[in-house]
Amino acid sequence: MKKQNKTIIAVLVVLAAALAVLAAVHILTREKVPEGAIAIHSGEKVFYADPSKLDLVPVQGIVINGKGQEIAVDEKGYELSAVLAAAKVDLKSINAVTVSASDEFSASLTGEEVNERGKAYLVSEDGGLKLVVFGDTNMKRNVKNVEKITVE
Repeated sequence: MKKQNKTIIAVLVVLAAALAVLAAVHILTREKVPEGAIAIHSGEKVFYADPSKLDLVPVQGIVINGKGQEIAVDEKGYELSAVLAAAKVDLKSINAVTVSASDEFSASLTGEEVNERGKAYLVSEDGGLKLVVFGDTNMKRNVKNVEKITVE
């Protein structure tokens, strides 16, 4: 085997080991959210909200996917502002909200969007909750498996 090939293999082994260490650190230091709950971070405080204890409301409207196609939504869910209010978040003081999934994908909404009636909802999907934002020209802010909400 040539020296160059041995060097490449050694570098790949080192990179694989580093990746394994980083993955282990990430898994071990992730916040543990109780089943069915959402962690709500507001300043230094962390609250756990269980949306299933709230009343379901109709979630109806049109969302537009990345291809420009309209998709009708007709489900039941929870208004995002109601979930935050249940966690004692002062809705009038919200500047922005970041909704994050279990895989760390996230989307941001302004305080005005959170407080706008009929704009942002959490709906059930595949055993988890999905953020649905109406009025966007692309569904990029529809976050699946919502696990954390950060309030600024």
